[in-house]
Amino acid sequence: MATRRLLLSRVFVCCTNIIFLISGFVLMSLGALLLADNERILLSRLLGPGDIQPDQPLFYYLAFAIVGLGFFIAITGLFGCWAACLFNRCITISYLTTITLLLFGECTVCILAVFWPYLLGIDVRPARLIRALQRSYAVPGREQFTAALDLAQTTFSCCGINGSSNYGTSWWRLQEVGRRELVVPLSCCTLNNVNETDSFLNPEPANLTLCQALNPAEHQHARHTMGCLEMIEKWTQDQALILLAVGLSIIFVEITVVLSTFFACSKNNKRQKSQTSTFTSTQTLSPFSENDHDFGLGIENRMHMSGTTFGAKS
Repeated sequence: MATRRLLLSRVFVCCTNIIFLISGFVLMSLGALLLADNERILLSRLLGPGDIQPDQPLFYYLAFAIVGLGFFIAITGLFGCWAACLFNRCITISYLTTITLLLFGECTVCILAVFWPYLLGIDVRPARLIRALQRSYAVPGREQFTAALDLAQTTFSCCGINGSSNYGTSWWRLQEVGRRELVVPLSCCTLNNVNETDSFLNPEPANLTLCQALNPAEHQHARHTMGCLEMIEKWTQDQALILLAVGLSIIFVEITVVLSTFFACSKNNKRQKSQTSTFTSTQTLSPFSENDHDFGLGIENRMHMSGTTFGAKS
C-alpha cells in the first residue's frame, strides 16, 4: 500500500512538471506573438523612462525576456521530470532550489510592476510625456517616437497629451520642423483612411483646412480635441493586467510543482523510515543472534561427527 502511494505521488510530480514544461512553451509562444505585434511594440515607445531613448521600444525587450523565461521554464520542467524519475536527493534539492529562485524573481517583478513601475522603465507621468512630445516629436533621429505618437492619436482619436495646445510650444512648431501651415500633426485630424492599418503613417484628413483652423468652433468637428493621456494610461493598465495575469498563472503552476515535490519527498522519507524501523524491530525480536546461530550449527556438526565415529567403532 505504501509503495502504491509513493508511486502515485511520483506520477503526480511528473504530471505537474509536464504542465510546467508546457507552460514554458506557452510563454515562448506568447513572447513570439508579442514580438510580431508591431503596433503594440511601437506604442510601448511612449512608456520609456524619462528622457532616455533606448534603441528599441520597451515591449521589444520584454518580448525577448518572455521568450527567454519560457525557455528556462521548459528546461527546468524537463529537469523536474528527470528528478521525479530518479528521486535522487541531490538532484531534487537542486531542482527545488531552482524553482524557489525562479519564484522569488517572478514575485519581485510582479511587485515592482504593481507598486513601482518606473523601476522597470514604465513612466506615463503627464509632465514626462509632454516634455517628450515637445522635444522629440518630428525631430530627426526620433522617428520611432513620432510614429508611436501618431499611432496613439490615430488609434485613440486624440491629439497631444493634454490636448492640441501641447504642440504650440514644441520644437516641431518653434523650429518649423514640419510644414509651416500645420498647427497640429495630420494624425490629429479626422481621417478618411482611419480604418486602414498604416493610416498613422499616411494620414488623409477629411478636411485639412478646418482641422488646422485656430478657431475652436471651426476645428472641433475636424480635429480630435481630447488629449491622449487618459487613453495611454488605460492602455498601459490593460497591458500590465495581461502580463500580471500571465505571471500569476506561471507562479501558480510553480507553487503546485514545489508542493507536489515536497509531498512526494515526505512520502519517500516516511517509507524509508518505516523500512528501517521494521528491519530494526525484526532484529530485536529474534531470540538468537547471528553468533548463537553459528554456535548451534557448530554443535550439530560435532554431534554428527561423534555419531559417525561411534558407528565406525561398533
